[in-house]
Amino acid sequence: MRKIIIALIIGVITTQMIAQNYKFGKVSKEELEEQFYSQDSSANAVVLFKKRRTYFEYEQKEGFGVVTEIHERIKIYNKEDFSWATKKIKYYSPKGSTSEDVNIQDAKTYVLENGKRQSYKLNKKDTYNVKLNKYWSEEKFSMPNISEGCIVEWRYKITSPYRGINKVIMQYEIPVEKFQCKIEIPEYYNYNVKHTGYLQVNSTVSTKYDKIVLNTKSRSGGSFFTPSKTSFSSQNIDYMSKVIIIDNENIPALMEEPYMNNINNYRSGIEFELSSTKWPNEPIKYYSKSWEDVTKTIYKENEFGRELNKSSYYKDDLEKIIVECGDNKTKIILALFEFVKQKVKWNGYKGVFTDKGVKEAFKTGVGNSADINLILIAMLREAKINANPVILSTRDHGIPIFPTINGFNFVIAAVEIDNKVLLLDATEENSTPNVLPLRNLNWEGRIVREEGTSLLVDLIPSDMSYTNSTMNISIDGEGTIEGKRRVQYTNLNALKYRNKYSKIKDEDIFNNIEEKNGNIEIFDFEIRNKNEIYNPVVETYKFISEDLISVIGDKIYFKPLFFDAITENPFKLEKRKFPIDFGAPAGVKNRININIPEGYAVEFLPKSIAVALPNNYGLYKFNISAAGNKINIFSTFQMNTALYPVAAYSEIKEFYKMIINKNLEQVVLRKVS
Repeated sequence: MRKIIIALIIGVITTQMIAQNYKFGKVSKEELEEQFYSQDSSANAVVLFKKRRTYFEYEQKEGFGVVTEIHERIKIYNKEDFSWATKKIKYYSPKGSTSEDVNIQDAKTYVLENGKRQSYKLNKKDTYNVKLNKYWSEEKFSMPNISEGCIVEWRYKITSPYRGINKVIMQYEIPVEKFQCKIEIPEYYNYNVKHTGYLQVNSTVSTKYDKIVLNTKSRSGGSFFTPSKTSFSSQNIDYMSKVIIIDNENIPALMEEPYMNNINNYRSGIEFELSSTKWPNEPIKYYSKSWEDVTKTIYKENEFGRELNKSSYYKDDLEKIIVECGDNKTKIILALFEFVKQKVKWNGYKGVFTDKGVKEAFKTGVGNSADINLILIAMLREAKINANPVILSTRDHGIPIFPTINGFNFVIAAVEIDNKVLLLDATEENSTPNVLPLRNLNWEGRIVREEGTSLLVDLIPSDMSYTNSTMNISIDGEGTIEGKRRVQYTNLNALKYRNKYSKIKDEDIFNNIEEKNGNIEIFDFEIRNKNEIYNPVVETYKFISEDLISVIGDKIYFKPLFFDAITENPFKLEKRKFPIDFGAPAGVKNRININIPEGYAVEFLPKSIAVALPNNYGLYKFNISAAGNKINIFSTFQMNTALYPVAAYSEIKEFYKMIINKNLEQVVLRKVS
């Protein structure tokens, strides 16, 4: 034991010693020989070092630009994390405007070959530039000669003519051994600074002197007979810069936890928002905006507000729909909703602003989220329906911290009718009013009215989504059960079902059900309303199984909910850092009627229970009774909230524990003489 402790201490000291040289290319043989990360032996890779410097550089005639330099060194222990040898650098490249510039300065892979360190340089042919949309591009490269135990290292520089400071990201899905960052901001710029995540940031703030050198050229004198004289002069302008230095070590990996929203919402880092500028002898100019300012700006953009005023391209189709629906507004809303869904298919691109424009999207039948839903809103308005856009941030886009246009990336439609708000997303073919896909259920959106004012709207559905199951089961004395099951899916659960199975053959569906439900054998399988989206999905089938009950001597044992039992607790951590996000309120109801075999009697039944979470967040009921040769079971699992507070984590952990304990209890039948 003493030898093991000494070896571990030596390992830690050695790791600290060999990690000290951070100069590019100074990768040691000892670093390459490392078999695991001493701070987290489960890590498949580790960021040995990340250094970032962001500073402002003055160009005569152009003014200040922002330069960010990045140096990263990553150790890859095994093939599970070979993906860390690929780097993607996203940069701003708006169509028709000046683009940011990405310059990859150095990139090498280091490996051990025959006990000697070898390095391989990145070839230009292994770098790719991808245009993501009209605003953003991506520089991507994959390092050569990757193998288990290798180290990859790169340096690159992003030069931006804009004044935005990219978020400082400190935490990744793998640990970070050493993180250093320096942000230098001239006194002319003032930024709001927001820390994100739960990591304690070791930072200092100081000031330093900087200067701008202005060079001028002038001509004087000269005539027809004598040349003019050219003179050069320079002027130094001194100013102060604020310097923020961050120095953290042994940053733990950001681990995914069950029922999390976008993990990036919890990633530790620092956000910067330009608040104001103050130039010598000029008044302060403010840039910080309210959400009202943002929505007004969005509405004034040509690719948003102007698109809603175009109508000639759909007039003939609209007239036909109105004639068919008459004066029934509900019929008109649903008819236009379904018409746009069928007419224009989503290309998978999200955006607040149109891509092709509504006329082109309508003509070609393909568009981004703004193209499609702005068409729907325009048609609804033309039909005298009170409809407005709703701008939101999808779950994969995160929660906006500052009021900025970039905080939103999606548009849906809102119809206000009979004192209700109907939310419609025509990019989703299986959605219905107020049943949005999970990607959109990200807290709140903003209804943007014609004058640019906005109103917060809750995106989380108020109606519960249920999965209702009914089973009739017969048990024989040999260990076989036969049953018939009917399952009904409503609202969001129905939407998820259709998205998963609507394009799949029934045979593949019941194969999936057989595997998921304890390898039961299914026959007489049928799905109703698979494509009738305004009705619940209904699944029926018969099944047989020899694996769901145990016959031991003269007794039969089985779990009362069979394959519908909840047997695993998703909340295993002692403590949880992040809020629990179920997406939407949902419930499961199970009704089971069991015929026990002739010659057997009930020896033991689990007790009925009813448990609830605090503040009516959720509940679980389990009722079981026996009469004659029948056992009747009814259980309800219900989560009444989409977002469960992390402060009450111990309660929900215990809640699941009680459910699992109850679901694992077995009914015991005894053979009678």
